[in-house]
Amino acid sequence: MEGLVVYIWPVVIGAAYFALVALLKKFTRFSYKLGLILPVGLVLFFLAMLVFVAPQDTTGWAGLGYVIMLVLTSIILGTYLLGWLIVSQLSKK
Repeated sequence: MEGLVVYIWPVVIGAAYFALVALLKKFTRFSYKLGLILPVGLVLFFLAMLVFVAPQDTTGWAGLGYVIMLVLTSIILGTYLLGWLIVSQLSKK
């Protein structure tokens, strides 16, 4: 259980980002699709850094950092998508 504690902060960040997007959607013409730009962009950025920059590092520490950041941003993206799914399912009823 102690190993899962590290995943709490990305879930909290993803939920806070979803709450911010939901608040913007409520008061402006912002949509959930526009809110996807930042998390998907971060995932693609760290994936590109892992593929193109990390192999040039001879020690391997940069690759490890990019893998960790890719996992954390993927969890944030998953939390955002889960929040969107829950809100869309609740609003249909």
